[in-house]
Amino acid sequence: MKKILALIMLAVLCVSLVSCGRRKEASDEYGGYYYDPAGSDYDLPAESGFYNSYNESKSDSAEYHTGNTGTPLSTGLKLTYSANIDIETLEYDKSLQAILDSIQKAGGFVSYRNEGGGYTSDYGSYIRKWVRMECRVPSGSYQAFLDGSAEFGNVTGLTSSMEDITSQYVDTEARLSSLNAQRERLTEMMKKAETVSDLIQIEAQLSETIYQIESYTARKNTFDNLVAYSTVTISLEEVSVVTHQAETFWDRLLATIGDSLRDFADFLENLLLSAIYLLPFAVVLAVLTVIAVKIIKKKKTKKAAQAAVVSDVTLPKKVD
Repeated sequence: MKKILALIMLAVLCVSLVSCGRRKEASDEYGGYYYDPAGSDYDLPAESGFYNSYNESKSDSAEYHTGNTGTPLSTGLKLTYSANIDIETLEYDKSLQAILDSIQKAGGFVSYRNEGGGYTSDYGSYIRKWVRMECRVPSGSYQAFLDGSAEFGNVTGLTSSMEDITSQYVDTEARLSSLNAQRERLTEMMKKAETVSDLIQIEAQLSETIYQIESYTARKNTFDNLVAYSTVTISLEEVSVVTHQAETFWDRLLATIGDSLRDFADFLENLLLSAIYLLPFAVVLAVLTVIAVKIIKKKKTKKAAQAAVVSDVTLPKKVD
């Protein structure tokens, strides 16, 4: 009987030692903190760093990205859309106003705009107007806005793309949820802190947690904005002739003849403008040339007269 009691006591002692060893390992692994998920009273600080390592290890796992019901924290896909539109027009001001009116009608806004042209260069050639703008339109009006782009002018190019940011969005929500829970735990631990050292460590960890919450909140707001508003980049250019796609040989032939005539007319126009541009220089050059010719002729005449006088003096006279 005594041997049986001794064996039972030895077994209890071994279990106690193993339990203490595991608790000590958990404390060492998480920087000196022991956290009981069941809500025990062992939330006693020893060294800083537990909550960072604990929550990072949990938030990086796939299981931690689900709520209590096992479903994702954010339901539904998070998609962002963007497009690029190239437009040419014969009536620049009218087309530009049509674009701005369409953006306003869709409930969007212009986030970037760069405009140029509309003046005559130093060489006399006209610089056609152009604009590059980036606008944001509500995602619900995105496709309708693209479909109506033909009203802005002759669309020479249109590309549209979509990006799925659901995983990034869900991960951000999960980390925010984890950090908010961590902030609550740290706040409770501050109330239980018994020493100034413990209080300082907890306050430092709480400040870092709040900073991360603000960072992930800003990231989530950025994702929400990208999902709510699609990005459309528009390039509008003023042209003298719009581009048409030739389908048959005769269409290509007529287009080639038309292009040749237009290029020849442009050549004559540029030649005339260049002549007008160079006219003042030509006048000045002509005047200088006339003056130079007169001076040269005068010098030649003077030299010829001097040569004649010299020849008269040096030649011997005939004796009768």
